[in-house]
Amino acid sequence: MKIILVRQADPDMTWAERYDSASFERAVEASRDCPAAGTSVRRSDASAYRIYTGTARASSETASLLFEYDGSPEATPLLDDVPIRAFRDTDRLYPLWVWKAMAEAQWLSGSRRQPETGKETELRVGRLADRIEAEEKDCIVVCGGLTMTALRKVLRRRGFLIEGGGLLSKPFDRVRATKKNLHCGGCHHNCLLSEAKCHIGKEKARARGI
Repeated sequence: MKIILVRQADPDMTWAERYDSASFERAVEASRDCPAAGTSVRRSDASAYRIYTGTARASSETASLLFEYDGSPEATPLLDDVPIRAFRDTDRLYPLWVWKAMAEAQWLSGSRRQPETGKETELRVGRLADRIEAEEKDCIVVCGGLTMTALRKVLRRRGFLIEGGGLLSKPFDRVRATKKNLHCGGCHHNCLLSEAKCHIGKEKARARGI
């Protein structure tokens, strides 16, 4: 089983350069209904995958922009963007990047100022990870940047090898997560992705399309 994590597109909206706290929160709420900013990337065949997205418009549209598939992706609130609010109530105008950076810092630190802490996000996406592991089907998961960060942490703790991604992901970035024991029977390394000279289980891995 493999899981492809995809960071969803940014919403196609024009942000102001500066906001006070109230106008920043209104802009964040409005962004949920905006279409996905497009991409010229060639669409990939994903007919063999189950596809999950968040419920925001940009999330489901990202799947349509990047992949060809049968049916419709399953939209679930478990993959919604991390909800953010202004880091303080003020009429003072701050640049947009300040509002976003401070909200993210509060999310990471567990501040109750934000609607959801990083740990709570991990619990939320963990419920989807439970389902994915139980079904044991290859899947594509499309979500926002902070949600993707939390899901990477959850999967790594569950024994998945994470390939790709970093602290600062960009729209349409992809991360691949695979269980080590799919490659070489549960040994301490992933022979296909991390040990180029190891041939244990490689034929089995190739047969699985990993």
